[in-house]
Amino acid sequence: RAAVAGGARGVGQYNLDAYSGNNNNNNGEEGEGEDDYESLPPPVEKIYDEDHQYLVPLRHFADVKDPHRPTDTAFFFHVPRSGGSTLKDMVGKCLKLVQSSEVGVRDGHGADPILQVIEINESKYVNVDTTTVQGIQRAVDLGLATSSYADLVVSSYLHQSASLFDLHHQARAFLLLRNPIERATSMYYHRVHELGDLDPEISIEDFAQGNGIENNWMTRFLTDRMEGELTKADLEQAKDILKQKFMVGFIDDIEESIYRFMKYNRWKYAEDENQKMKEEDCV
Repeated sequence: RAAVAGGARGVGQYNLDAYSGNNNNNNGEEGEGEDDYESLPPPVEKIYDEDHQYLVPLRHFADVKDPHRPTDTAFFFHVPRSGGSTLKDMVGKCLKLVQSSEVGVRDGHGADPILQVIEINESKYVNVDTTTVQGIQRAVDLGLATSSYADLVVSSYLHQSASLFDLHHQARAFLLLRNPIERATSMYYHRVHELGDLDPEISIEDFAQGNGIENNWMTRFLTDRMEGELTKADLEQAKDILKQKFMVGFIDDIEESIYRFMKYNRWKYAEDENQKMKEEDCV
């Protein structure tokens, strides 16, 4: 199969092949099987030199090259208007995996005193909301990662979500990227016609020139630099975080991206042949 990250895309223009397409241990096509887990050495805390201290808050996000462990939890870094809803539907309705996102707190479940898995619209969710900072803190307090209830954690808050995990319960991060012009266009129409928080008198041309458009969303959310001017150093840090911590997929190669995400996270189809065919057709 062709590499998902075969070109110069992402935050800045650089090649992602080095960690997403050419190394079998990185893309999940080969590597440790379930029988190999016992032979893995215990995890150790990562130590970063002075130039890479920005990775310390993310030390419990596994590096892409790290071996998969049975206590790892898949983490989907949701970039708005980049296929996130499609992926979540696939995970829930096709693969029948349990998610933590904003859905699990519907119908008053955000006030539940303990963690539980609930079913909503044919998909299963943990009763926490990992898409808000407040919801992440509640998930931390309830011990989401150590519970092993969630097969997938969904959030756009990378740094805040780091508090969910620890040395023995690490996250394996992945994301979907979209052509930035297409994403900005989609965001414009979404805000005008669905959210209603953007004045329809603002043209898409004005939006593109800075009237209401996001300000370097990817770099800010990867580095947690939400305010102030961004620097070249911030961009370089964002690129390195992507390189070290993320399996990258692309909307314009969604089939291959899903294939790699499944391999990377050890997601499997049902063993029953009939059910397996249904799941494959669904995906």
